[in-house]
Amino acid sequence: MIPECMVGNGNLHESVIEWACEYLSSHGYALNSSFPEKVQDTPWSYVARFATSKGYIYLKCTPKLLALEAAITKLLHNQFHAPVPEVIAQNTELNCFLMKDAGRPLREILKQQFDTKLLCNAIDQFTLMQLAIVNHINIFIEMGVPDWRLDKLPDLYKHLLSQKDILIEDGLLEVEINELEALLPTVSALCKKLSKYSIKQTLVQCDFHDNNILVDNISKKITIIDLGEIVISHPFFSLVGCMRQIKKHHGLAEDDERYLRLMNAGLKNYSNFEARESLLDIFTTAQILWFVYEVLAQYRLMLACGKAQLMSWQRGKLSNTLREFMDKCKVIRQD
Repeated sequence: MIPECMVGNGNLHESVIEWACEYLSSHGYALNSSFPEKVQDTPWSYVARFATSKGYIYLKCTPKLLALEAAITKLLHNQFHAPVPEVIAQNTELNCFLMKDAGRPLREILKQQFDTKLLCNAIDQFTLMQLAIVNHINIFIEMGVPDWRLDKLPDLYKHLLSQKDILIEDGLLEVEINELEALLPTVSALCKKLSKYSIKQTLVQCDFHDNNILVDNISKKITIIDLGEIVISHPFFSLVGCMRQIKKHHGLAEDDERYLRLMNAGLKNYSNFEARESLLDIFTTAQILWFVYEVLAQYRLMLACGKAQLMSWQRGKLSNTLREFMDKCKVIRQD
């Protein structure tokens, strides 16, 4: 299962590897080998690592519809001084780019010893990055970053539900699709509720979690990676997704003192805009609406990778997310 840009002879497209080797060699990077170490090979990205005289250099290639990652990363790095990788070269024809090494995945570190303070620091830096661009979102929209602001989510949700053949193939029943269609007013109401607060919409990363946060072994500098699926929407969607991953991979319950500290790290930078009680209400509402955002992100990934490719890799993600949303809405009605 490899992305379109890597289809060729075997698992590695000769043109991509050749371009990377030529660039590095011609820019003073002596290569230990012209055959890089494969780090990741999925329908949505191929990542390889070159050992060079100047340290490790990573090559990443994505499907064309996710190829904005290099441009997004460079903009965040150069204009907003955000904690993101340093891109050293980009090939727009091959949909790939090279970036400098930034350390180990935080998840590896946390699996050895759960460091709440380190993860709080990473969440804090991410929310500060979100806040830094709230008045500059048009720059990202103009470069092609999807506009999923709250006033647009109901129509995006409605369009997704109109793709009945895809949803049924992914595992939904037609009666379930009808039930989801009946929830459109609920989606609209949740969006309007969030819009009434003072939290501005900004950059949202659907995969913001500890495995996409790198930590330098020496300096402990934090770097946020995997920025190709960024959209403009409500900032708390990233925090909700991150907290769900923390529960899944580290077994933290919502009443765990460490979980609460991490959630507070994500909320504290918004305390200038809303009172604590309001922030908790916003987060609770975002937890419900997150399922809509998440299923749209999954559908976008399917369009980028190809339906057959993605379904063979992770069939059922759309249907499972939508079923969770239905279950959550049933709980709301009971309350």
